[in-house]
Amino acid sequence: MRNRLLIPILLLAVCSFLLGCQEDKLKDPNDKVLPNNTAAPKPEDHALKEVEWVKVVDPPQNVSSPSEAVVHQYEVGFKDGATEFPKKDSVIFETTLGEKSIVAIRSPEGKNNFAVFLYEHNPSSSWGVYGLVRLLGNTEFTDKEGLQLPFEKFNATKMNIPEKSVNAWVFANEKEIVTITVYKRFPFTPSSDRETILLKNGNEAYIGKDHLKNSYLYYFDTEKIIVVSGNVAKQKFIDIANSLPPVTSALFPSPNKKEQ
Repeated sequence: MRNRLLIPILLLAVCSFLLGCQEDKLKDPNDKVLPNNTAAPKPEDHALKEVEWVKVVDPPQNVSSPSEAVVHQYEVGFKDGATEFPKKDSVIFETTLGEKSIVAIRSPEGKNNFAVFLYEHNPSSSWGVYGLVRLLGNTEFTDKEGLQLPFEKFNATKMNIPEKSVNAWVFANEKEIVTITVYKRFPFTPSSDRETILLKNGNEAYIGKDHLKNSYLYYFDTEKIIVVSGNVAKQKFIDIANSLPPVTSALFPSPNKKEQ
């Protein structure tokens, strides 16, 4: 989606993360800091503490999953000097295919703030973050441009990481979040209990569940893997997937044939 739906692209947040912008107060030079000027919009409740920075640090050794790692990695700093990490129950979903994973949390930044992380497993360093986008779930947009999203009003943003051949779109209201992630094909062992369905475009799609009991859907299109994740019902993922155009479309994920 290229116009009204995805105007508020927060690529600066991703770029700042990947560059590892530093803050003078850090003791560990390997810590990565995202200054607040690259953040998602401030929470609507202005009584909440004002965020000054967010920082991504190395996880503890031998963490078993990305959702376990993220609660130790994502630190939020406030202007009053307080800092906070996510709590375990702030993890919304964890979609893992082989050595790739998508994790969404409710961010300590404030009410209705979400953060989505792209993880990759490295045998020498366990699960590591290589992409991050932050989004305030609200009702800014109403035009879904033909995409069958499970909400009528929502906010949206995009994450693009060319060196990893990954693109991700994030949509959220105050309670629900959906991500559409496109990877270059990679090998992985599928879950033995996955469900197979046939999409309207003739592609087979596969539905699984994460350890938090959230459904997710993925399918193959040319040399890509398209993954639809979130905290909505299984049928909603099927509806979204059925509305997606070919991944080669210049307007993906919008199924509209004409730009607005």
